[in-house]
Amino acid sequence: MRVAFVAPFFGAEAAGGAEHAARSLAYQLAGAGLEIEVLTTCLKDLTSGIDKNMHPAGVSHDGLLQIRRFPIPQADMQHFGALNDLIVSGIQLSEAEERQFMTRHVTSPELLEWVHARKNDYDWFCFIPYLFGTTCYGVPIAGSKSIVIPCFHNEGYTQLEIVKRMTQHAARFVFNASAEQRFAQKHFHIPTERCHTVGLGMETNIAGDAARFRQKTGITEPFILYVGRRDTTKNVHTLIQYFLDYKQQHSNNLKLALIGPAPLPMAGVHPDIVDLGFVSTQDKYDAYSAASVFCQPSVNESFSYVIMEAWLCHTPCLVHADCTVTYDHILSSNGGLAFRNSQEFTAMLKRLIDDPDLADAFARQGRDYVIENYTWSRIIDTFQNHIFA
Repeated sequence: MRVAFVAPFFGAEAAGGAEHAARSLAYQLAGAGLEIEVLTTCLKDLTSGIDKNMHPAGVSHDGLLQIRRFPIPQADMQHFGALNDLIVSGIQLSEAEERQFMTRHVTSPELLEWVHARKNDYDWFCFIPYLFGTTCYGVPIAGSKSIVIPCFHNEGYTQLEIVKRMTQHAARFVFNASAEQRFAQKHFHIPTERCHTVGLGMETNIAGDAARFRQKTGITEPFILYVGRRDTTKNVHTLIQYFLDYKQQHSNNLKLALIGPAPLPMAGVHPDIVDLGFVSTQDKYDAYSAASVFCQPSVNESFSYVIMEAWLCHTPCLVHADCTVTYDHILSSNGGLAFRNSQEFTAMLKRLIDDPDLADAFARQGRDYVIENYTWSRIIDTFQNHIFA
């Protein structure tokens, strides 16, 4: 079987959950014996910009994967930011404005032409994620051979008519969580027979060393950990503010440590906020193991790798209850607690800090949940015997 993965960005250096999901799944499927080719652009990732070709066009290889890169044409980006702000704010665009936005939001005419011309060369096209031109324009071309791994959030982009039309053309959808499927079916009226909730695969044998983390960073106090992009779209500013509210009420030595790309949205606001920046994968695992609590404040997640990694490193999780996906994980696993406001954040954090036995039970139950549901063997078996059937 020959399968093409179509993604706006691809590579070990491409930051982002969808990018990690695409590369991991493609690798695992190739390792299971499928012929996998990746069709992507010459861009690096979203953080590096969407108007700069950084990789050379053409064919390269990444282990078992063949990567075919196509350039992004030079485009007038003058009004792109303004249109994006309108979308994020929930303001409806005209059809012409939607086209103007999407043709600049990572769309490669050469990639789309390849899909059209070579459609019969592949059994399936897997598009990931939903909100870029590579998917919104590519899915109608692939038609009955299209599988979309959308990574949907309840956000302004899902209101675009061009996105809604794309969902009508896709043959199958693969969702990362039941809450994502529920949202998609309610919002886009996708028939159940086209929907599959699979989840994402995890390397379950990861482990961290808390002592090594403390020795390397000098952080000996208990701390809350956040891992991911440090910006307002991930609600990091809310986490920082709620932590400051907590510190006003409790004069203890608890710290907040943050790992990930991009500058903090509220820098230098408190001596107990530690910016660790970008770290290696093993350093990240060590940080999970050393942390008293892992917090995921985002309200826009379709899976959340970092929660699963925290549980695998035996750390309880605290999530925002307005994110249906992460809240579902908490309820299904009994692996932590949830909050909706500053008062609840302080109360739930206090419970986890003051009751080590409770925190330990949450961590164990979370780890069991990941191993039961998200091993790669289970994910690959589902794709081979159901998604690609």
